Amino acid sequence: MIDAKEREILNSEIKIIWIIWGAMLASVGVYVILGHMVIDKIKMGGMSPDVFSLLRNALYIVAIIELTLIPIIRKIMLKAPLRGTQSPAGQIPGRITHPALLKYNTVTIVSLAISESITIYGLLLLLMGKDFQSFYILTAVSAAAMIVYRPKMEDVEKLAIAL
Repeated sequence: MIDAKEREILNSEIKIIWIIWGAMLASVGVYVILGHMVIDKIKMGGMSPDVFSLLRNALYIVAIIELTLIPIIRKIMLKAPLRGTQSPAGQIPGRITHPALLKYNTVTIVSLAISESITIYGLLLLLMGKDFQSFYILTAVSAAAMIVYRPKMEDVEKLAIAL
């Protein structure tokens, strides 16, 4: 069990992770706006429908693989031993200092980056073939994954107890 002082530290420092999460989720919205702003200005080389269909299917498969790998990667990273907790960055005021949050921050950023890559696949399909349907599907899947893997205080508390 964690004490009240440690819980207070966790509560104050998890805000940094929430800010990172919010910024990465907002970047998905930026990709949507960017896609709509540049779609008519970019002239991509003509691609045959068969090749584009193959590319779209390949990117869908990659997205599905990434979604299935995220929980596995998170589990591996959370179980890995904690190293380098006494870094100089940990001594700077306003930085994350609790060992559980140092580890959880890394796990969260990796999960969100993988999730965000799915939006980039949709943007690529939009720019290459003006495929709005795939763009919106992949963007929605990416945003949903980011919401599922958002920072959770329960996970941080479990990690703090385990450490």
